[in-house]
Amino acid sequence: MQSVIFPAQTPKQQRFNLSSEDRKFLLQWMRTTPDKSVYPSYDSSEYYPAYAKFLMLGSERGLIPNKIKIFSKAGDAYGFLLDIAYIMDIEAKVEFMLSAVIYVNADGILNDNNYDYKTIGLPFMKNLGNTLYQYELNRNRVYHPNFDDILNPLQ
Repeated sequence: MQSVIFPAQTPKQQRFNLSSEDRKFLLQWMRTTPDKSVYPSYDSSEYYPAYAKFLMLGSERGLIPNKIKIFSKAGDAYGFLLDIAYIMDIEAKVEFMLSAVIYVNADGILNDNNYDYKTIGLPFMKNLGNTLYQYELNRNRVYHPNFDDILNPLQ
């Protein structure tokens, strides 16, 4: 995530071999929500705007505030719920990167599709993301982020 978001701050040998167009494509799809996707199009009754933006939003069905931009990759399998995200508030000028994995399989049986994503995993992810967000909103900082390198290629 860090080498995609901040390639210039990543040692050359650790960077992906991405052209500027490749990076723009990747950033666009890491941020795109189902309601903004034209192709493929998604059924909004199942794929709500915050779908798969686990950190900060959990399973909220409302819209993501315009000031919040989330670049992420999320997944779930066999009781594991995971998300890695770069989250920015363009109005408050705060940012953070967070990766989290939680195992939510109370019965211990794999492949039974009986996992605790909605009752334990998603609320945990939402609370974890919001806790860091609140911390960042209140943290005194000497330097504020410059989002131009991330947002300008997408406009």
